Amino acid sequence: MKKWVLSISLILFVFLFTIFLGGKHPDGAQAEPSIQNEFVPNEVLVKFKEGTGRALIQYDVEAVQGRIKTYLGREISVSEWDAQTPTLRSFFADPSLLHIKVPESVGTEAAIYLLSQNPNIEYAEKNYIGHALATIPNDPHFSKLWGLRNTGQTGGTSDADIDAPEAWDIHTGSTNIVVAVIDSGIDYNHVDLQTNIWTNPGETGGGKETNGVDDDGNGYIDDWHGWNFVDGNNNPIDTFTGVFHGTHVAGTIGAKGNNGTGVVGVCWNVKLMALRWLNSSGGGTTANAISAIDYSTYNGAHVSNNSWGVPDSASLLAAIDRARTNGKLFVAAAGNDNRNNDNIPTYPASYDLDNVVSVLATDHNDLRSPYSSWGPYSVDVGAPGGTDPYPSQATRNI
Repeated sequence: MKKWVLSISLILFVFLFTIFLGGKHPDGAQAEPSIQNEFVPNEVLVKFKEGTGRALIQYDVEAVQGRIKTYLGREISVSEWDAQTPTLRSFFADPSLLHIKVPESVGTEAAIYLLSQNPNIEYAEKNYIGHALATIPNDPHFSKLWGLRNTGQTGGTSDADIDAPEAWDIHTGSTNIVVAVIDSGIDYNHVDLQTNIWTNPGETGGGKETNGVDDDGNGYIDDWHGWNFVDGNNNPIDTFTGVFHGTHVAGTIGAKGNNGTGVVGVCWNVKLMALRWLNSSGGGTTANAISAIDYSTYNGAHVSNNSWGVPDSASLLAAIDRARTNGKLFVAAAGNDNRNNDNIPTYPASYDLDNVVSVLATDHNDLRSPYSSWGPYSVDVGAPGGTDPYPSQATRNI
């Protein structure tokens, strides 16, 4: 059981409220499906044992006719690969983890079987596909944000909220705190978000100029506001059609407060790092999730928000553990399957690491939302999430 002492502070409220923005329900609102073991065909994530030489690794990858995909999206031959050159690695932070593509004639299952028999290899696994874990409500005005201030406006219980106004009397956040929104991207031009979007201090131009140079040496060129791991470019704009999941999450965390516009986030002042690994349908690969987590770990984020789920992955667990060793919090949704995670885990929320905060959804009566997964040992805390009535259609409004 993870042991946590939860501080009643504004920055914690950000993550408690953000994780769940809705869920499964019978009345026609959009809900994401349960996590299935979907995977990218003909791709494998391979972890080599420490000390395995370059020649052996190249030989083992060639044995399954594999080509290597770098973390910058390039596909290279085995002979080109060199772990000592960071931009040729599959994963920036783990040179011994390779993302390989095999021909259809070999296939995923056969490649994993062959690689798993190899004594040089720690494990080989599928490149699973994960999905967003939330339905997005249309809450364009603060008076409707019952999770921040519940007056019974949705038929719930007065004061079943996080006491945001009382917290704002003490503090309204800090631009020194960087929150990585690992999701479908962020509409960083949104009038209620643009002043709180993170700008990479290592890149020149302040996010407005393109010089085509990797100024900070992290392998990502002109990554002013984060990175788009889906398309392999520096534009992490949210394109989750009809849902705009990452934008809504970002708005809940840090929509500018007291500016007379739109809604208000839990933190009026914060910096939001946009890391897009979910595509326009809300799906994404484990490999891209790992790259996004590593980016947040090594590029200044203090904490990451992860409202999504994937099948169990040793590679993903290792990335979250790297975040842990670097002092980074990893906040994750407990899931939308109304099940006990102690018995049937939901990942990544169920990983038993000290930095993982697993959050279930509560309703406007301060009870567990009926769709939300739970677990006396595996879930750490509850936070305002879905409630009735649900909107029939998600919108881009935050």
